[in-house]
Amino acid sequence: MNATPDSDPSTFFRKQTTFLTGGTGCLGGCLLYKLVMKLDVKKIYVLARKSSQHAIAQLRETMPEHIEDMLATNKILFVVGDVTTQGDLGTDTSILAEMTSTVNIVIHTAASLDLKSSFSESLHNNCLPALQLAQIAARFKLLTRFVFISTAYANSFLPGGLVEETIYSVGNAEDHLQQIVETGTVPQNLEGFPFPYAFVKNITEQLLFSRHSNLPILIVRPTGIMPAMREPYRHYSRRGSCPGSTYIEAYMTAPDSGVFRVPPLHPAGTNVLDEIPVDIVANIVLLHLMHGTTGIVHAGAESFGLPRTLADFHRDIVEHFPRELHARPPRFQYITDKSEKQGRYAEFWKVAEGDWHFSNAKSKQLAEMAGPLWIEMSEHKAGQLSKERARRISEEVVARMVSTAPRAAL
Repeated sequence: MNATPDSDPSTFFRKQTTFLTGGTGCLGGCLLYKLVMKLDVKKIYVLARKSSQHAIAQLRETMPEHIEDMLATNKILFVVGDVTTQGDLGTDTSILAEMTSTVNIVIHTAASLDLKSSFSESLHNNCLPALQLAQIAARFKLLTRFVFISTAYANSFLPGGLVEETIYSVGNAEDHLQQIVETGTVPQNLEGFPFPYAFVKNITEQLLFSRHSNLPILIVRPTGIMPAMREPYRHYSRRGSCPGSTYIEAYMTAPDSGVFRVPPLHPAGTNVLDEIPVDIVANIVLLHLMHGTTGIVHAGAESFGLPRTLADFHRDIVEHFPRELHARPPRFQYITDKSEKQGRYAEFWKVAEGDWHFSNAKSKQLAEMAGPLWIEMSEHKAGQLSKERARRISEEVVARMVSTAPRAAL
């Protein structure tokens, strides 16, 4: 039974047994914290790649002040297995049998975010595991929702403009899957995606709906995930999980030319660079679970009044740039000619040159909700969070480079 708009989220979630993959990652860890500490979930199985001890150690790195309280609830059960293992994830058969008769919700956040991976690597890490997990979830007798975390940039082949919460097909997904398996490549006319990860997420969405039409599927597409606004604590993150933070660290460590290609209508870098705090993404996922949403939902910041731009992002870097480490001051230049060469970091982070506007229509009606699943955020708060991030990364870069610098001879 779905919750009503004025329901207490805990009333809903304390009846839910959940299976979570990627629970030690940035978004997965935030969801785990929210479910256990804020929503009183009945029970949560967390897939652990190596061992429960290894998973706990990873969580202790990112949530050192929370992990003991989380474990003390006795609601978390680590299940050793791997989403890339064929069959039943390599899990214990007795545990899987138990899950088959008890799990209500599956949340699949596990993914490889390596934007440099090949089509084959991304397919192996991001598509095939999701399809296999959906097959397993179809056996769960009490299943009410299967959640797949995709990305808003699954549709980054589009030229720009409004992107709705729907499927945008790039041809026959089954054919594309087969071609990648057999050749490791895709047709040349599909190379408009900025990186293989985005293309693979696109066909995974299509394959989940086409192969599992009877499964209650919810696909959530975050834009660029950034550190947390509030929970588990301000600036909670996991290194390598937030593309914007990765860019800032790389630029502050070894600045490149700072040249960015931008849309012709935004020669001053005024195109929106949509980033959203990880805890708001988690709240969007949980709100839609509570309200019984199926289909596709975006998790982006722009529609909530947060139109921060590429130029805003760069101004934060300039303000907090570690000038004591570099002789040349930071500078950024915007070009609209696609034949011109941009900086190496911009070439890596190609979505920054886009001009998409992601609809959040399904979430805006829930934006007024307060309590543990808040998704309200002002432009001022978003700007302050971004500035704080740049300052923190600058301080970390300085500390690291000073500590590793060779000492002068006595």
